[in-house]
Amino acid sequence: MRNNFKLERHKGFSLLEMLIYVAILALLLMVVMGVIVSISKSNRLIRSARSIDTSASLSMERMTREARLSDSIAPGSTLNVHPGDLILNSTDASNNPRTVEFYISNGRLMMKENSVDLGALTESATRVTSLIFRRFSGAHSEGVRIEMTLESGADTGYKTETFYSTAVLR
Repeated sequence: MRNNFKLERHKGFSLLEMLIYVAILALLLMVVMGVIVSISKSNRLIRSARSIDTSASLSMERMTREARLSDSIAPGSTLNVHPGDLILNSTDASNNPRTVEFYISNGRLMMKENSVDLGALTESATRVTSLIFRRFSGAHSEGVRIEMTLESGADTGYKTETFYSTAVLR
């Protein structure tokens, strides 16, 4: 009687199969890394845009409101150039004289009331690169146009935007 013994092949991976698996894993890794880099860049851009939008809305609203409540623009204001300095004259609720000043310090929009520094109106991550105040007047009114350019971020997350506002003094 003959014994039919077959040699069983060892089951496993051949060198070619291993190279194919490694190539597939490397391709998947490259796709995943590309997605991670893209998400992180988008996140930086969103943070920059949010910082600019928050700073712009708060500071423009405050400057416009103060201009509308004021009686006149003080002669010491720096108009039509960057960096602008706007000094507004008005009275408080008790009819006491009140001055409000908007200016740039270290790339941030600052506010003073009656020569007391109230601090920055823009976020620390946002820089004011241009601030120009333009006075206009008509037969019965006086006003101010505000032009402000803000930037935020660095390298791949860099964003810059310009904002405009107009306010007629009372």
